[in-house]
Amino acid sequence: MDMSYQEWSIMGSLAAMLVVYGYYFAAVLRHDGQLEFALGRLIFAVIAIVVIEIVYHIVLALETHPEPKDERDVVIEAKAYRNAYFAYSTGAFLVISAVIAAGLARVAITPFLVVNLVLLFMVLAEVVKLVTQLLYYRKGF
Repeated sequence: MDMSYQEWSIMGSLAAMLVVYGYYFAAVLRHDGQLEFALGRLIFAVIAIVVIEIVYHIVLALETHPEPKDERDVVIEAKAYRNAYFAYSTGAFLVISAVIAAGLARVAITPFLVVNLVLLFMVLAEVVKLVTQLLYYRKGF
C-alpha cells in the first residue's frame, strides 16, 4: 500500500493515541477515585504522547519526503476538525447531562469521574479527527 507522508503521520499519531490513552483509561478507571494514581498516570500519558510523536515524526521525516500542505490537505483538515468538534460537543453535552441527571437523582458523581469523562471525549474527538483525515486521504478526496 502506497501511503503519503500525511497518511503515515496520521497513522502514527492514531496508533500512539490509542495505545497510550487506552492504557491510561484502562489503568485509571480500575482505580476509580485514587487521585494520586490518576495524576501520575496522566502526566506519564502526556509525556509519553509528546515523546512518541516527536521521535516518530523525526524518523518519518528522515525516511520519507514530507510534502508541503496544499489546498486538498487544508480542506481535509477542515472537514476532520468539523467532525471532531461535533464529537466533542456531543461528549460535552452527554457529560453535562449525566451530571444534571445524577444531581436530580441525588446520586453522587465524583469530580474524578467527570474530569476523566471530559478527557475521554477529548481523546475520542482527536481520534475522530485522525480517522476522518485518514479516510479522506484513502478515498482520494
